[in-house]
Amino acid sequence: MTFKMTDQDRIITVYNLLESTREFIGKGDAFIPAYTGLPANCTTIEPPKAKAGFTAVFDAENQEWILSEDHRGEVVFSTETGLEVTITEPGTYPDGTTTIAPENPCQKWDGGAWVDDEDAAREAQVNEAEAHKKTLLNLANGAIATLQDAVDLDMATDDEKQSLVEFKKFRVLLSRINPEDAPDIVWPEVPGNVA
Repeated sequence: MTFKMTDQDRIITVYNLLESTREFIGKGDAFIPAYTGLPANCTTIEPPKAKAGFTAVFDAENQEWILSEDHRGEVVFSTETGLEVTITEPGTYPDGTTTIAPENPCQKWDGGAWVDDEDAAREAQVNEAEAHKKTLLNLANGAIATLQDAVDLDMATDDEKQSLVEFKKFRVLLSRINPEDAPDIVWPEVPGNVA
């Protein structure tokens, strides 16, 4: 039923709409004073029953309901980055997404499937090697600083003097590692099994 203004107060059934999406959120009774229109975000046109995976959305321009796909809460994957995207709005799946998850972070979307990206895999291996080298160098530098203080202050035990030499050798061996050689890197053993 299309709403018509009258010269009488009345109570009518209205179908309420969510302002942001114009989707049906419930029906109720509205008091309409004489010579006034409908409250905002409602209609007197009854929405169709929405089946699973759809929601009723009101097209104000054409004064009709349409059933729109509703994937809210579903997780899809960006075809650009492979990252998860949670759908928050009704409608079809967003452009640039797929419901298929990549098997690993080193894959790219070829338009129909995720395929291994050798360049990305290689870059990930190098980045991992750089991070590991940095972690080990920080470990060595920290140990050397403390042990060197003990030696400089003539407070070092024989074990500490030996540890200082071992950590200095370890640091030299680490400095010779080229992360670009990943994954074919033989990491030196951390002195005293610290790591």
